[in-house]
Amino acid sequence: MTTAFADISYNVSALAVNEKSIDKVKDALNGMDDKDLQTEMTGNVMITPMDIGGSSEAIGIVVALVILIIAFGSVIAAGLPIITAILSLGTSVGIIAIISSFFEMPNVTLTLAVMIGLAVAIDYALFILFKYRQIIRTEKNHLKAVGLATGTAGSAVIFAGITVIIAVCGLSLVGIEFLTVMGLASALSVLFAVLSALILIPAFIGIFHKKIKPQKEKAGKKGDNIWTKFVVGKPLIAFLAAVIVLGGLSIPFGSMELGIPDNGSKPKDSTEKKAYDILSDKFGEGFNGPLVILADTTEKGSAANLAAVTKHISGMKDVAIVTPPMPNANGDYALITVIPKTGPTSNKTTQLVHDLRSYAKTADSKYDINMEVTGQSAINIDMSQKLNDAIPVFAGVIVVLAFILLTVVFRSLLIPLTAVLGFVLSLTATLGFTTMVMQDGVFKELFGISTTGPVLAFLPVITIGILFGLAMDYEVFLMSRVHEEYTLTKDNTHSIKTGLKESGPVIIAAALIMFSVFISFVFAPDPMIKSIGIALGFGVLFDAFIVRLTIIPALTKLFGKGSWYMPKWLDKVLPSLDIEGHHLKDKK
Repeated sequence: MTTAFADISYNVSALAVNEKSIDKVKDALNGMDDKDLQTEMTGNVMITPMDIGGSSEAIGIVVALVILIIAFGSVIAAGLPIITAILSLGTSVGIIAIISSFFEMPNVTLTLAVMIGLAVAIDYALFILFKYRQIIRTEKNHLKAVGLATGTAGSAVIFAGITVIIAVCGLSLVGIEFLTVMGLASALSVLFAVLSALILIPAFIGIFHKKIKPQKEKAGKKGDNIWTKFVVGKPLIAFLAAVIVLGGLSIPFGSMELGIPDNGSKPKDSTEKKAYDILSDKFGEGFNGPLVILADTTEKGSAANLAAVTKHISGMKDVAIVTPPMPNANGDYALITVIPKTGPTSNKTTQLVHDLRSYAKTADSKYDINMEVTGQSAINIDMSQKLNDAIPVFAGVIVVLAFILLTVVFRSLLIPLTAVLGFVLSLTATLGFTTMVMQDGVFKELFGISTTGPVLAFLPVITIGILFGLAMDYEVFLMSRVHEEYTLTKDNTHSIKTGLKESGPVIIAAALIMFSVFISFVFAPDPMIKSIGIALGFGVLFDAFIVRLTIIPALTKLFGKGSWYMPKWLDKVLPSLDIEGHHLKDKK
């Protein structure tokens, strides 16, 4: 059996190669396929387009609808956040699609925008609708009730939306263009989610107010539920148990390796995976990630010197093949292709790139040859390293921002401190769990992962940015109610119970909706989308249930009145920020 491969080079970048161009190649190859000839495709271009508006989104919407029906007890009330989210998503996706026709965007950009936009749009609409149902228990005029709900919960939605937008736009701090584009696209989808919740939900309530019933307190449920009794009654045990769980999940984070998934991680039935495996089997793994050396001979470098450099490279460790230098028309530059013995994501390939770059200094001083090492594998290695270096800086900026915002909101030092420490715990647990699944292969059959490998290089910064926004969302929704009650009663225990009782159910519903939307993308065939769905889905679960509904109230109980301590001098200089519309309630 004979195996051969051919390279197709385009005169534009990989991102600029459109689907029509790829289809022409597919059509040509399909005409050649028969029983004796198998043709497959692989490479840096997007051969199989990502499915937008497919099964993943549908699954997420259906599960979210079921959760909303259970929460509201009404199909009409449950349908309003879904309709709002679909309209919001359609607008933002349409705008992003138009922009993408003028600017190059990574393939995952639109999918990430859909994922985030759908989840937050449903949640933001849920917050306002939930608040409206609380208010109409005492306010019989539905117009006043919807105005008050929009003025209170709507203010929190604006704060939450701005927080998420700042977080995803903060991806630009990393200094990698495609991350900046992804952040801006996601920010656009969040912006329309906020606008749709503030505009469409009040309008829909005005139309369907007779079908939206007040929230009723279930008979026999006037006391504290089991979870509230446990967290408030035994706060130290609750705190330690939560820390042990998150600490255990965080352990794999210490061994996390970052990389850019190659076509070897694609589904087994995809043409990219088949071509990757054939190349690896018949030619060697390195053929899936050749390195390219650009040799500049404009100084004094001669053909003999170039040959000497090429000979030295061919003898280096983990080098399989080195092609003869291919000069340009002027003869002042030459390309040398280096085929490694190992695949693109191998640590040995990474080391080879470093070795080649170290040798470049010798080639310059000894042979007057200026060398630059590139190729998709080298680019991915550089990108992974830059992202790895950016994680502590980006996380530090996010944590400081969170502390400042929450200090202003709650006029406290301990509440913001526990909030950011809880965020760090949920973040490390999330990245640890993702490492355990994507890199170590635990539960890989459950999530449909065919091949394990390094964690997606930009996943940590995306997770930090998005999870921060959502975590602060739930923190504010819970603790603002606790703070409001404490301001009135000065009873710390009573305030915590009230916050868990009134805000807990909506946080649970919102977190489950977020989880269902994010985790539905695990059904997508692309491993990149799978990893993002797993990280964001379980990140929301860990933060909402273990941190916000367990650690935060437990620590607030343990610290007692000290939770609300604020130096008088600091209280005077900080601005007043009413994100829950408490002044509006007072006027009422």
